[in-house]
Amino acid sequence: MRHISLVALFVGLNDLLTNRKAALVSFASGAASTKLLTAKRDAIGKLPSIAAGRPLADDLGAADVRHDALGYAVWHLLEAYDRHPDIPEHIRAAARKIRAAFIPTLEDLGASYPAEAKAAMDRKPSLTSLQSELALFPVAGGGTLHDWADSFLHAGVAIDSLLSARADLETKTRKDAARLRGEVVGLLNRTRKNLALELQEDPSLPKDLDARVFGYLDLLEKSAADAQKGKTSPEIPPAPPATEAPAATP
Repeated sequence: MRHISLVALFVGLNDLLTNRKAALVSFASGAASTKLLTAKRDAIGKLPSIAAGRPLADDLGAADVRHDALGYAVWHLLEAYDRHPDIPEHIRAAARKIRAAFIPTLEDLGASYPAEAKAAMDRKPSLTSLQSELALFPVAGGGTLHDWADSFLHAGVAIDSLLSARADLETKTRKDAARLRGEVVGLLNRTRKNLALELQEDPSLPKDLDARVFGYLDLLEKSAADAQKGKTSPEIPPAPPATEAPAATP
């Protein structure tokens, strides 16, 4: 099983331990491996990439919502000052200068997470260089536009921190995934070799027992190998209907 992905391996392993369990436990080495295979399946299922997509997705989504909301607030406040016909020109000029420094266009708020994080870090010096201009705009609840701009940039930096934490988690996940994949494939290969030996020694076992046990995993492996060669889509094929092994005759 050199080509099968971790997701496909999880699906195949789950099928083996449910639909094909009767066939698996009908020979000695298969029955002996069931408990360990179940533990490995459950361990794979708990990996973030299997259980809930990419790690910290909800945290990053919430941080992005906050970042964009603060950005819209700053942009629209400055837009109001720029458009009001009776605003003194020096105030209008300050509003335009601040907007150009922090949010040149509203499209900036639809950028990728890394782009928003980088922009926040790049724009931090403007909090100091435009301090006097920012102080010209008081906001409800106390403080000035400097506080809003500071919160906006902090929200962008928070995205960067979460991206860094995600990278660490994904590195660990990849290591755990590679280890588990190797362990499961090794266990399945040993179980299959033992089945071949048992089929030679025990004529009461069905001759097609290997296919009954490993048929879906073989299908997943072939699909993955073909996809790697560009022959077919890498989608996981549906599990074929499992057939239970008949009881061994005495």
